[in-house]
Amino acid sequence: MIIPRTFVRPPPDSPFALWPLFEKVHLHSAIMMEASIVVRPPDTWVSSLGTSGDKSVQFRTCLPYGSKGGRGLIEFDDDEDNEGLIEKIRTHPSVDRVEVHRTDDGRISASVINHSCCASQALAASDCFLMSAYSMGEGKVRWKLVTGMEGSLLSLVKSLRDAGCETEVEWIRAIRESNLLTKRQEEVLRTAVKEGYYVIPKRIYLEGLAKKMKVRPSTLGEILKRAEKAIIEDYLENR
Repeated sequence: MIIPRTFVRPPPDSPFALWPLFEKVHLHSAIMMEASIVVRPPDTWVSSLGTSGDKSVQFRTCLPYGSKGGRGLIEFDDDEDNEGLIEKIRTHPSVDRVEVHRTDDGRISASVINHSCCASQALAASDCFLMSAYSMGEGKVRWKLVTGMEGSLLSLVKSLRDAGCETEVEWIRAIRESNLLTKRQEEVLRTAVKEGYYVIPKRIYLEGLAKKMKVRPSTLGEILKRAEKAIIEDYLENR
């Protein structure tokens, strides 16, 4: 949920001037915030992912390379379309090198080095921290960020736009508490994992786990479901 704060209207030439969303947020707050932005860089292999039907690529790392380039560690599902995607990345004019590795869990990891990547350079020069990123098709990438110093998001968006990246801010909000679970939920979940409730095949079932923890099975089941729901929702929201 977006946290309403005192609004300071940006000047007409500000990158936020046309975004009503930011009328609910103090853009220059010194409080660290979470944000989601969509970036379409003009000069990297990502721009060759032209349609929404293209495979979704997750960015594990996005770093600058030299004075103008970027390097990233990406992941995507291992299936029959991989060779076409890898070739599309490898043959892009901005790409210097691609190294591919298949993981045991049916994923492909690839290290990609670009001699030109204005988005990576802008991010590295900012006071924002990239938490996750993945491609959306049409050459776009969704970044989830944590803002740093006062005005850091405003500065990053301006730098991206000045470098030729189409940039849209989807949302910004106060950072949520890091404690997703209550103390009791965490205690129960740790015990369930330790006793083998989540292994296949199970080493213990709900009734046995409830007896060991001296609670009713219905009570234990509810605690586990609430803890699982919190973890799953957080994972999906922050992918």
